[in-house]
Amino acid sequence: MKRSTYEENLIVKVAWHYYKNNLTQNEIAELLDLSRNKIVRMLEKARSDGIVQFNIRGNGINCLSTERDVIETFGLSDAFIIPTPASNLSDSLAKAAAQYLESTLTSEQLLGIGWGEAVTRTLQHLSLDPAANVSIVTLTGGVNYYFQKKNYSLDGGLSKFQGRFHIIPAPFLASSHQMATSILSEPAVSDILELAGVSSVMLVGIGGLSSDATIIKEEKITLKEMTTIKKQNGVGDILGQFYNAAGELLTLPHHERRIGIPISKLKGMKNVVGVAGGQTKIDAIYGALKGGYVQTLITDEESAIQLMQKEATKKEWMPS
Repeated sequence: MKRSTYEENLIVKVAWHYYKNNLTQNEIAELLDLSRNKIVRMLEKARSDGIVQFNIRGNGINCLSTERDVIETFGLSDAFIIPTPASNLSDSLAKAAAQYLESTLTSEQLLGIGWGEAVTRTLQHLSLDPAANVSIVTLTGGVNYYFQKKNYSLDGGLSKFQGRFHIIPAPFLASSHQMATSILSEPAVSDILELAGVSSVMLVGIGGLSSDATIIKEEKITLKEMTTIKKQNGVGDILGQFYNAAGELLTLPHHERRIGIPISKLKGMKNVVGVAGGQTKIDAIYGALKGGYVQTLITDEESAIQLMQKEATKKEWMPS
């Protein structure tokens, strides 16, 4: 059976740590949050498949090096860099995010989810052990499109979750700032937002400012509002809140009407996983990293290289 890109890269990563970084099997198990038996099996597979010869080789080896560079450059907790596919990057990233979550989530944990294409596709590809009993909590209002209207049956990959569902019973945007304040003060909403803040893992997409951005397609903001955001030097959004290239949150009218966890709360957390890639999202990802809104980045190799080049160029222009 053909291994997935994630599985192949993980085997290469284990082999690299063991043979190149001279870590013990126990140290690798702790570093990657895997069992020692699984590390042993991967090392055996690396040898039997010829990944380990005189040198460690494999399709994922360049990505492995890039992961380390991205983590060091942006001070991340972790990164998962996939080889840039010839097509359908968003689906490849979703598969990678699903594999990452499968290796991260443990029994009885709580997964906080944002909204948008990246999150939706990730949930579709996610494969969880029913015994894990993982619960979910939404990070914003307006995620009703995860559900089918008929009989409230689950859609979008949520049927695989056997734990509890904590859904913010509110729209993404209220009609006014006053209405948003009123909604946020309701215990049914405030209690879920408080719960969202203690999620074991948070999964968020990173939106760019293109006309085909999910936030536009979902009609959460208008093209006119997008133009205003660009005039304020906005580069992207997380959970519907926009920021500039330095990661600074913009002052926008729709932010006052938004129902959800403030992205300022994401700063300093260690469990926020951001999924994004592609030329149109480089600035958005860069701003998210500079703002400290994500601690684990899942992207592709070409995007990762561009992000590091952007950071290097910025440092070259900084006064000494």
